[in-house]
Amino acid sequence: MENTDLTIKNYNYSEKIKALVLICFCGVILFFATIHSPFLYDDAHAIEDNPYIKNLSQFQQLVGVQNIFNRSILLLTFSVNNDLGQLDVFGYHLINIMLHLCVGIILYFLTMELVRIEESSFAKIFQRLPIVVSLIHIFNPINIGSITYLSSRSSVLATFFYLSSFYLFIRFVNYKEKKINKWGNILCLVAGLLLFYLGLGTKEIIVTLPIIAILYLWVQSSTKRLRTFIPELLVIMVPLIIYLLYRYIDMGNLFVIKNDPYSHMIDRELYLVTQIKAIISYYLVKILFPINLNFEPDMRLVSGILDWEWMACLIIGVCLAICIFKQKSILLKYAFAWALITILPTSSIIPLKQIVTEHRSYLPGVAISMGLGIFFLRAASINRLMHPVLILVLVFYGLLTIKRSLDYRSEISIWEDTIKKSPYKSLAHNNLGTAYLSKDQLKKARNSFGAASALSPSSPDPYINLGHIHSRNQEWDKAKLKYDLALKLGANRSQVFFHSGLMRLKLKKPEEAIPFLLEAIKIKNHRAIYHHELGNAFRVIKQYDSALKSYRKALKLEPNHVEAQNNIAVIFWKLNALDKAEMEFKKALVMEDKNTIHKNLANVYIAKKQFSMAIPHLKTVIERNPNDSRARSLLHVVEIIQKIPSR
Repeated sequence: MENTDLTIKNYNYSEKIKALVLICFCGVILFFATIHSPFLYDDAHAIEDNPYIKNLSQFQQLVGVQNIFNRSILLLTFSVNNDLGQLDVFGYHLINIMLHLCVGIILYFLTMELVRIEESSFAKIFQRLPIVVSLIHIFNPINIGSITYLSSRSSVLATFFYLSSFYLFIRFVNYKEKKINKWGNILCLVAGLLLFYLGLGTKEIIVTLPIIAILYLWVQSSTKRLRTFIPELLVIMVPLIIYLLYRYIDMGNLFVIKNDPYSHMIDRELYLVTQIKAIISYYLVKILFPINLNFEPDMRLVSGILDWEWMACLIIGVCLAICIFKQKSILLKYAFAWALITILPTSSIIPLKQIVTEHRSYLPGVAISMGLGIFFLRAASINRLMHPVLILVLVFYGLLTIKRSLDYRSEISIWEDTIKKSPYKSLAHNNLGTAYLSKDQLKKARNSFGAASALSPSSPDPYINLGHIHSRNQEWDKAKLKYDLALKLGANRSQVFFHSGLMRLKLKKPEEAIPFLLEAIKIKNHRAIYHHELGNAFRVIKQYDSALKSYRKALKLEPNHVEAQNNIAVIFWKLNALDKAEMEFKKALVMEDKNTIHKNLANVYIAKKQFSMAIPHLKTVIERNPNDSRARSLLHVVEIIQKIPSR
């Protein structure tokens, strides 16, 4: 008997190793094509222009791991990426892919535990369920948005913490029931709570975990006595209650997103019934049949409470629930409840700007994958042809995933694809125009911005971007008009104030420019370019003290900002503080060996009558640019003066 048990354990261990290798191998093959996909859309402010992730050594001081309402754990992972590779997308994609594989692995082990709640009659049928569920989730094309769109790391990372914490909770329950491994029991409890905390600092969707844990206890209990169940329920709810109280104290409201003003503007009832429509007609359909996926789906709020579309979806959902709860599989019922509960944080009474977005399906999709696995294995127990059908489905999913990944190769390709599927969405046209603009395809960009403004005349974004086009063409006055129009339409963003001020500076109106530049700095004080241009405005009107202060702030933010350093030297030159100017120009030259700085240094030496010191700098300029007639003339004069004997 002992030998039999040992053989079974060895076989199980071998099967687990094979399963893990298969999960990792498939995941790498499927997502390898996305490894160099660029930053997209919200990645700009979440990663590229996020001052809180730029210095890992100061992360605790700037953000603080304990600041979970600002997604501190997610920001910490971005900060680690930035510290290791700056803005090289490879590292960010590598972490996202690894997290997706980790989700697949923990899902494999979690499913092994959850199968225990199933009726004994399904034990043999569900023997392969863990690997089937994991592969369905790994292969499903709808997940590519969560993995390749780098800002959506929050969904993948939160799901990893969610599943890991839940797995440890189940182990804790098992240890407690069997009264074995006391220290292992304590370790599971502490580690599970820690992972739950990390999840709260990643994305709020993890708040549903205590409910899922309570549901698990109820389902796996053989007695199901409410009187004995209530104390356990209260204990499990303690972390959630503490979190909600902390959130209320810190934010003053449980149902408003602090950084999303849309939460205040939208009707909650209409949002709720629209989400009923979204859950059935979009999320469920796209998870089961992941074709025609859309980076920015164009779903609008329903027209009213009596709208027939959401009612039809509600009826379909209720019928589906009745069918699931009438069948015998306990695990399928549990998976259905899990999917419904985990979609609620983003699809209930808390309005979000995007009514539908595919990355929200990542965590609920885990439960749907479990349901699909149960369906295929139960069908295979009746008809063996379902085994090859399952393989074909996985191959089909895999091909769709690879095909979909190609849409993420560039900003232009993903937004062109989005326009085909959401032709009446202004935001999609605007973002396509931005992608064209980044590649200097100005004619296409102008057309896209024109379409965006036609679809949404009150949206300021197309006008901002049209201003950028005029700015590139040095049409300063036209650009200023577009930026000013955007401000009138409510675009109270730093970049709009900055560009509006910059256009005034280009139009030789520095006094008008200063208030706009100051407003931009008030909104985003961490941008060196804002302080630099403010310094330029002060320098033009000869407020040199203010200009020096602005340039030094720019250098503090960006220590190698050579233009700011050069302009500091220029001010001292204008003040005839030549020794100080020389010293500052030398600092600029160390930062970057530019012809402009060599010319400036040469002029300082000429002003100081140190002609021999000026000659090497002028020769350097001429060597690099033989057509610089001014440098040639100046060198000629200096050489003549140097030959005149001093009296």
